[in-house]
Amino acid sequence: MSIFKPLFRRWDDNPTDQNYYVKIFFAIISAIICGLLGPVFAGLRGIMFGLLMYVVSLFVIVYDLGIDPEQIGGRMKLVTNSLPSYLLLWVLLWTVLYAFTLPPEVIASLFQ
Repeated sequence: MSIFKPLFRRWDDNPTDQNYYVKIFFAIISAIICGLLGPVFAGLRGIMFGLLMYVVSLFVIVYDLGIDPEQIGGRMKLVTNSLPSYLLLWVLLWTVLYAFTLPPEVIASLFQ
């Protein structure tokens, strides 16, 4: 039993929308993980984690939800469709959440 099928069942009739919302869901999850763990995921480790989550979202779309890439327009469209939305949302949320996890001493030292 998949947890993603009931979660994204609303868009069963439109695989392109399902593709978009799965990637946005994974962008939010990866940003929360990167942002709340703060310095652990700062820098290259966070970027690698975000890209890994994007690849996981592709596997969920194809193998867990059972969407044929040809329904979207091929494998290239599967990868590039909603990639900018994923990246922008992930980086924006990661930055905002990371700013709130910094200790006040670090923020105060920036203004001295």
